[in-house]
Amino acid sequence: MSDPLADRVDAVTVVGAGTMGHGIAQTFATAGYDVTILDIDNDVLATALEKINESLTKLGENPDTILNRIETTTSDEEAYGDADLVVEAVPEDIELKENIFGTIDELAPDRAILATNTSTLPITEIASATDRPGDVVGMHFSNPVQLMEIVEVIRGEETRDDVFEAAQEISEEIGKIPVLVEKDIPGFLINRINLRFWLEGVRQVEWGIQDEKTIDAALRRIGLPMGPFEVLDFSGIDVATMAARSMRDRGVDLHVPDLLEEKTEAEDHGMKTGAGFYTYPKPGEYSRVDIPRERRYDFDPKDLLAPAVNEAAWLLANDVTTKAEIDKAMQIGMNWPRGLLEMADEYGIDRLVDRLETLRERSGWEEYEPHPRLREMVSNDELGRKTGTGFYEWSYEQMEFNTVQYERREYIAWITLNRPEQLNALDEPSWEGLNDALECAAADDKVRATILRGSGRAFCAGDDIAEIQSWESTEDAAEMVEEILGPTVQTLRDHPKPVIAAVDGVANGGGCELVLLSDLAVASADSDFALPEAKIGALPPIGLTYGRMSLGKKSIMELAMTGEQLTATEAESMGIVNYAVDDGQVEDIARELARSTSASGPKSVAEMKDLWSNMEDDLLEGWFGDAMDRLVERTQSEEAEEGLAAFLEKRNPDWQR
Repeated sequence: MSDPLADRVDAVTVVGAGTMGHGIAQTFATAGYDVTILDIDNDVLATALEKINESLTKLGENPDTILNRIETTTSDEEAYGDADLVVEAVPEDIELKENIFGTIDELAPDRAILATNTSTLPITEIASATDRPGDVVGMHFSNPVQLMEIVEVIRGEETRDDVFEAAQEISEEIGKIPVLVEKDIPGFLINRINLRFWLEGVRQVEWGIQDEKTIDAALRRIGLPMGPFEVLDFSGIDVATMAARSMRDRGVDLHVPDLLEEKTEAEDHGMKTGAGFYTYPKPGEYSRVDIPRERRYDFDPKDLLAPAVNEAAWLLANDVTTKAEIDKAMQIGMNWPRGLLEMADEYGIDRLVDRLETLRERSGWEEYEPHPRLREMVSNDELGRKTGTGFYEWSYEQMEFNTVQYERREYIAWITLNRPEQLNALDEPSWEGLNDALECAAADDKVRATILRGSGRAFCAGDDIAEIQSWESTEDAAEMVEEILGPTVQTLRDHPKPVIAAVDGVANGGGCELVLLSDLAVASADSDFALPEAKIGALPPIGLTYGRMSLGKKSIMELAMTGEQLTATEAESMGIVNYAVDDGQVEDIARELARSTSASGPKSVAEMKDLWSNMEDDLLEGWFGDAMDRLVERTQSEEAEEGLAAFLEKRNPDWQR
């Protein structure tokens, strides 16, 4: 049995001594291969060796040992005559590449594997310049080659299986992780997804919807090391423009933004020219862009993620690659915190489809039409983590506690007040259900954070007024307060995991008080907050006591005495919520906060919460008990009788002074 092709490769020829070429040569030489670099210019070859020496020194390698494995030449015969593997890395010009491969075909041994580092041009078209297209394979390295772990291995239409497998094995031998692309399509995998992602960001700026720094801040927020404009500047705006044009010209439904063309035409290519979307100290000198963190919630990342996921769905439907390869490419190749499809399952497939439809309506472009695979997933309720199935299978549990819905999506418990017709007003079953759901989350070791929200158009409109009016005596009121409401408040305060309120709509009375009891809170811009109990002749016991831990006296008294509605922005400035954000981001940011808190030690988090709760007890427990007693008395007073009746009859109360 013959040895695998990869085991027969000792001598490697790299064609082209530019940035990619000398990076590829360095990588092979570092891995122990004998390397020849071919270029038409001796000065370029000399510069390549200098760059390799500098790079090796920075990386702590022994330059002499590795450089001894590298030879340079301008002779095709010397370069190709004894090569086991040829890697072409010249500019993205199809005629140039075809000419080079024609020469390689004439001079390289029959045993040689012929690889191209093209980023967008068809492998099959390049291979057609040879009489051995089965020996030709794509090996697309990422820049800087010495540091980037990924190599796309692309199968041309006639690439032999053993050649494709050898390219994978060789990639691993040189310390890279191969991403397998089984079909030869324009842009392959990484560029197709990246360009959908990057170009959408450019359009947002071009159309005056957002600015570069806000978009980059939002993408850093979700864990990406750089936003799209930082990446474009770093990798080269001209390179991205060339790739986008190439894909478009080869039939991909893709609009190249005018802004990108203008930057390219003006030679504002990014870091390498000293200016792109941002400016740099001098051409070729990188400096980290100062991105204002405070803008991170001012843009919704789904606008960029949705087109990328749509492209991924096309790749899967056309058997170009697999889910694992897509997520590997983005997580390892682009250093994303998680793979694209894993992130899609987090955001929800239905919400990404909605975003695509919005983008299509805005632009009128078919490129935003949601792929049938995504529509089918929505139709089948395969929405991601929130249903347990999406692109992947997820740990998921669901149960009902009276009028409260409980879900565990992986490590997050989602507790939903579920009386949408009553704006999630808190009646006795709701308080009991909330208590049971919180206890369920507390007892589950898989749960690391708990999110509290409401269904429909409200978070929670407060206590159920009709139920309060039905109490016939002080004893009825006391029983509810002492046996139901009070214990639930204590359960919420004692909850050992972070509690995050996700407010999307009205948060009045008891709803506002639940937000005050939560550890963290995020609200949509359309939400409003109030403590209007005095308007029905009652008082807010939680707001007046435990609310003191979030608000000062004047803020509490204004809320409690006037009962006026606060906007989400006002609630943020007062400290009722951490962040007021666009409506479509509340769920996402609550989940992000849950993820961030779960990165901390669970016992440390529990200790923090216990310490805080004990401090509150020392300061406020007695006063809270007093406030609850006063609430019981107030609900049975003549003033409350008039206030409750006026509320239900939708009239102003006739207070007796």
